[in-house]
Amino acid sequence: MKLRLLTGVSIFALGLGWSSAHAADAIVDTPRAEDLWYVTLFGGASFPNNVKTDFYGDQYSVDLKTGFVIGGAVGRRINDVFRVEGELSYARYKASEYNYGGPNNYPASGNLSATYLLANVWADVAHFGDAKLYVGGGLGAAYVTADTNFDGNDYGYGPGGWGFAGQVGAGITYAVTQNVDLDFGYRFKAVTSVDLDDNDGGGTYENAKLYSHNLQLGVTLKF
Repeated sequence: MKLRLLTGVSIFALGLGWSSAHAADAIVDTPRAEDLWYVTLFGGASFPNNVKTDFYGDQYSVDLKTGFVIGGAVGRRINDVFRVEGELSYARYKASEYNYGGPNNYPASGNLSATYLLANVWADVAHFGDAKLYVGGGLGAAYVTADTNFDGNDYGYGPGGWGFAGQVGAGITYAVTQNVDLDFGYRFKAVTSVDLDDNDGGGTYENAKLYSHNLQLGVTLKF
């Protein structure tokens, strides 16, 4: 259900970008040659939801503390509205508590991380002088893995694997110079159906889901 919502919001955001730009100007100019390609480096805070899993019929979940996200993207502007890019990013979190279906939470330690490979499409939907408002999203894959312990025991979320991933987001870019922009952005990232081995070798925590809200600041170099 959440994946359908993610895809639907992505399509809606891109449609909004197209309709807004088309209404403002029926003729889309070709960007200058020096503005076609760009590289963005970014970092910020990541606010994760609980990571829920199935373990032989039991429902386990782990509470994660606020973590960080860092990454980079290489992109190309198609016209004055749309740009496409490839993103490599990394998020990491510390475990705080876990639950296995009861009313109480128990201490957890260790960490969980996700490495994202995403193909993104962004649309600049409004211009305010040197600032631009953009919306969009992307699809791809993420490698999620962990090294956690539950209540001081050997067992807990362990080595993981690849899963389907996507994101939607929005932000504002501000032109500092002709070839340098600042990027203030929000991203909702989602990863589903990743299996995590038990750290004590006793089984597998199945269908791990990682959802996070991310606030990030980036610097874009255009060339």
